Amino acid sequence: MQGTDVYKNKELIKFTLSLVLASLSINLMLVTDRTILGLYSLDSMNAASLGGNFDTTISFIFTSIAQIATVFVGQYNGIKEFDKTARAPWQMIYLGLASFLFFIPMAVFCDHFNIFPKYLEEEGLAYTRILLSFAGFHVISIALSSFFIGRKQSYIVIFTFLVGNLVNVALDYLLVFGVKGLFDPMGAKGAAIATISVEIIFDIIFATVFFNKNNRTKFRTLDCKFRPNLFVDCLKIGFPISLGKFLNLLGWFCIFTCFINASKDIATIESFIMGIWMAFIFFADGTSRALSALSANLIGERQLGVIQSLLNKFLKANYVLCAIYSIPLVFFPEIMIHFLDKAEGGITHLIPDLKFTFISLFLILLTDSIFYLYCGLLTSGGDTKFPTYLDISTLWGLVVIPVAVMYLTNTLTSIRPAYVLIPISGIVNCIVIYMRYKKLLWYKQLVSKTPENQ
Repeated sequence: MQGTDVYKNKELIKFTLSLVLASLSINLMLVTDRTILGLYSLDSMNAASLGGNFDTTISFIFTSIAQIATVFVGQYNGIKEFDKTARAPWQMIYLGLASFLFFIPMAVFCDHFNIFPKYLEEEGLAYTRILLSFAGFHVISIALSSFFIGRKQSYIVIFTFLVGNLVNVALDYLLVFGVKGLFDPMGAKGAAIATISVEIIFDIIFATVFFNKNNRTKFRTLDCKFRPNLFVDCLKIGFPISLGKFLNLLGWFCIFTCFINASKDIATIESFIMGIWMAFIFFADGTSRALSALSANLIGERQLGVIQSLLNKFLKANYVLCAIYSIPLVFFPEIMIHFLDKAEGGITHLIPDLKFTFISLFLILLTDSIFYLYCGLLTSGGDTKFPTYLDISTLWGLVVIPVAVMYLTNTLTSIRPAYVLIPISGIVNCIVIYMRYKKLLWYKQLVSKTPENQ
């Protein structure tokens, strides 16, 4: 597919849906873990939620950098330098291998961070240590997947994640609840073992395709030379995203820590809301990644008009999806409440707060979907610092610090104040990043046909 043909509606929908489904598959793993643990024990679900947030916060330091390989793959693909497309993924594979030197000590000493309240400590630490010890495999899977996403071959990513999800559901259920006569229930520890097992499966499948005969010949995937200049370029572009993701997730981790220590009811609502957010945000995440990959190719082809047209199409699609999300969140919240009540029971006193947070969550999903798309577009041209600093400033200034103050002054008695502040920060993000987009500072080519980044 050459020129703009790939961006016609049929191909656009096909490529975008494949990345949306890939994003759904990733989020579905997290939702499955929490759902099954919620059926097993509310404390196990809360321990895994807090431990999972901590692990994600730490691991994003590396995964956010690894994702930037997609931009280099896309731009090399756009200028038809196919023999160079595997170079950036290889540099990020090396980053993944090096990350074990960071993750394993973090796993060993994570008990010194006092993450968990006493009643969650045993299960939470076991869950966190397992995830951190094997987190490097996730970084490697991100690096390998960038080779396929950047060249618009996301069907391979989709197949891999769908297989992984099927395995995850089976392993989650067996390991969390145990098998009579074989092994006892493992709770949160079992969910962690299932997760890292699936990550290893991801790596095996991606590597098998990455090294097949066609890719070895056309894309030189055996060219594993360490290229310091390219490695540093990936770090330069990826580090602002990495820092931003880390501080963003650290902010959410601080918020959840305040919630879980303030009240078990508030912690339960937050765990449930975050589960819904992960289940619904997949479309925004998938379209953002699709727009970033397509835009990187189009920047290589110097087609700004097509990029702007794509953005409008993606925005309209997200508006339609958000309208659909409003049905269970705004108009019929009883649908969502039923699932929580069926899993745990005895939540009648939480219903008013749940309905309030559902409306807030709808606004969060709407603003996040817009912000994600503009972030994806800016990232395709290497403009990563501005959206990163913007997101950090609004989250910490408008949400984290006020919630922390309420917690420290013993006034955090309801989840509602936080869920007034979060949508406000999202609205500010959307306004400011739109102004940045209009300046076109992001529209620049990172690679060329001259022997750069060797």
